[in-house]
Amino acid sequence: METHASYHPVLFDLGLLSASQTDSALEAIYKAQSDEPIEQSDIWEPHHSAFLRDLIERCTQHGLNRIDAIRTELSAWASGERHSGTGERLTRPGLHPRWSPDELNLVRLYLQHLPPSEWTLEDWMLATEAAFQQHLPAEFAWEEADWLTKRAVTLGRVAAQLPEINERLAQAIVDADTMPTPYERALQSAVTYGRARAAENITQASDSLRHRIKRVLIDHAEAEALNAPPQNLQQKLMDACGEANRDWRKIAVTEAVEMHNQGMVAAQTPGTVLRRFEQYRNVCAWCAKIHGLEVTVVPADQPFKDGEKMVWVGKTNLGRSAAPRKRVGQYLVPREPDERYWPAAGAQHPHCRGGWTVVKQIKGSGDDEFDAWVRAKLAEVK
Repeated sequence: METHASYHPVLFDLGLLSASQTDSALEAIYKAQSDEPIEQSDIWEPHHSAFLRDLIERCTQHGLNRIDAIRTELSAWASGERHSGTGERLTRPGLHPRWSPDELNLVRLYLQHLPPSEWTLEDWMLATEAAFQQHLPAEFAWEEADWLTKRAVTLGRVAAQLPEINERLAQAIVDADTMPTPYERALQSAVTYGRARAAENITQASDSLRHRIKRVLIDHAEAEALNAPPQNLQQKLMDACGEANRDWRKIAVTEAVEMHNQGMVAAQTPGTVLRRFEQYRNVCAWCAKIHGLEVTVVPADQPFKDGEKMVWVGKTNLGRSAAPRKRVGQYLVPREPDERYWPAAGAQHPHCRGGWTVVKQIKGSGDDEFDAWVRAKLAEVK
């Protein structure tokens, strides 16, 4: 397999694996090459594009604020800060998939009147569910995904028209209460699936944080019950939330870049030539290889498209492989060209920060309503 000059090659013995297991292992290895180790990358570095910088930072802060609110609340319960010390003891409410505001208040009232020394594992689970239902409710995933997707697509459509943009205009677009619609059919499909994917990723990150926190609390309660060495609960909660912060940052960067690029491609008149830009810190080997690649924009429904020389709305690597080889019988053989990654319209992989610049543009968006909306936004910031 390919290796970087600064690393020593590693031999993997895949002989005992099945063909499907071998292919899964190879796919994971090659995809992992696009994800720089945390200690070697700076996922918090602001995006190089003024079109996307403010949107990504705001989306990141939305998630970080809610994650920190959960950590702060659970830390307050652990320290006894929330204990009122007065009032009649209440019966512990049961766990439910979703509480009403009155039920949530009842849970908090019960916990406030329970001395910290008497908390059981069930009480900690109750406190965790209360924190998540307050700060990361199920509906937040779709609300945030909708907010991010529509603004990223709109910024991409604006970027397609303007050779330069200042950050004030980008901020005005992010601040807008409504985004211009409708989209043409191919872009509408990309937005629909992009919003669903972003919502699912947010839900998955929230569920992962919930499980990590519950595991921390289970270990903490077990250590106390068995008189084991004390756990630093505050630090354990901080570590769990630190992982969640990185998960959220990945979502903010990846989904914003994906939909921004889809929007930019959609706004181009067929025949426009675009150049791929992948020149930034920690660019992966695959993206470095396609930096500078020039492609022609074509309609999404055009038959007989050349994936190496053309780009269209909705072009992705779904169903394609990052690994150059696959297993057939006992041998590794090269994959066919139509099985391999090609330059996608949006983000090439998670954490990807690449985008498009215009080389030769055929003017005219064909959307008078959108053009008027952009002119109004330009007038606001002048």
